[in-house]
Amino acid sequence: MTEATEVHHSIPHKGDLEKFWTGPFVATCKPCHSSRGQIEDRGGKVIRYGADGYPL
Repeated sequence: MTEATEVHHSIPHKGDLEKFWTGPFVATCKPCHSSRGQIEDRGGKVIRYGADGYPL
């Protein structure tokens, strides 16, 4: 498990400042944030996991 150092916008803000500052957010580590963003930007689906390690 890696410490979260960044946040990911779980709903793309697309320049909307209200969404940019208020979220909703997902806490991630830098490598996960980079790969998650690329996958979602290309229209892919990211599998999310709970604190217990099981997929949500």
